[in-house]
Amino acid sequence: MKLSPDQITTLKKLISIKGYEEIDVQYEILDHVACRIEVLMDENPKLSLEDAFRKTHAEFGIFGFADLADSYRESIRKRFWSRYWASLRSLVTSYRVIYLILLAWSFHLVSQNFTFFGERLTAPGWAVIGLMISMVLFLIYFHRVGKKFKNYATFKHGLSFFGGFNLIIHISIQGMRFLMGPKIPMELSFQGIMAWITMAALLIAWVSLFLLPKIIQEASMETQRLKAIYEA
Repeated sequence: MKLSPDQITTLKKLISIKGYEEIDVQYEILDHVACRIEVLMDENPKLSLEDAFRKTHAEFGIFGFADLADSYRESIRKRFWSRYWASLRSLVTSYRVIYLILLAWSFHLVSQNFTFFGERLTAPGWAVIGLMISMVLFLIYFHRVGKKFKNYATFKHGLSFFGGFNLIIHISIQGMRFLMGPKIPMELSFQGIMAWITMAALLIAWVSLFLLPKIIQEASMETQRLKAIYEA
C-alpha cells in the first residue's frame, strides 16, 4: 500500500507534536518511518494511522526519533562545512578570485583618496566599514530568504554559522583603531599583532560573504527536493 497525501500530512503533524517542528527534519523522519507504517497497516488493515505511528515511534526506543533527528542535524552540519570548503577551493582556484583582488584594490584606492570624518584610514580600515555595510545587506538577504525557509533546520544552521560572524565583527571593530593612520603597523608589537589579527578576521569575513548565499541556497534546495517527493 502507499500512503495518501492526507496521511502524509497527518504524519507530519504527529511528528511535529513529538517536538520536531523543522520541516526538513519532519521529512527526514518521515522518510525513515513511512515504509514501516505502510508495512504495519498492510499487515493489519484495521490498524489506524495514529496507532501505526505510535508503534513505529516505540520501535525507535525510549528516545523515539531523537537520535534520528540529531543524526540528521549533524549531517546538515557536515554537509554545510563540506560545501563551504569545496566552495572556498573553487573560489581560490578560479577566475573569481580576481573579485577579491579587485575588492582589496578598491579599498586601497579609497584609502588614498578619501578620509573618514577627517580621519585617514588604511585599506583594511575601509574594509571594516565595507564589511559593516555588507552585513546589513546580508541580513536583508537572510530576512528575504528566511520567509520561505525559516522553519528549516538547514536554514537555521546557516543562521548559526552566520552568528559566528559576531566574533569576527567584534575583532574587526576593536582592531579598527590599529588600522587608522596613513599606514598599517608592521613592527612586532601589540599594535602590529592586532593589526594582522584584524586583517585575518576581515579576510575570513569577506570570503564567507562571497560563499554563504550560494551554500545556504543549495542546502535549502535539497530540502525542497525531499519535500517534492512526498508532495508529488
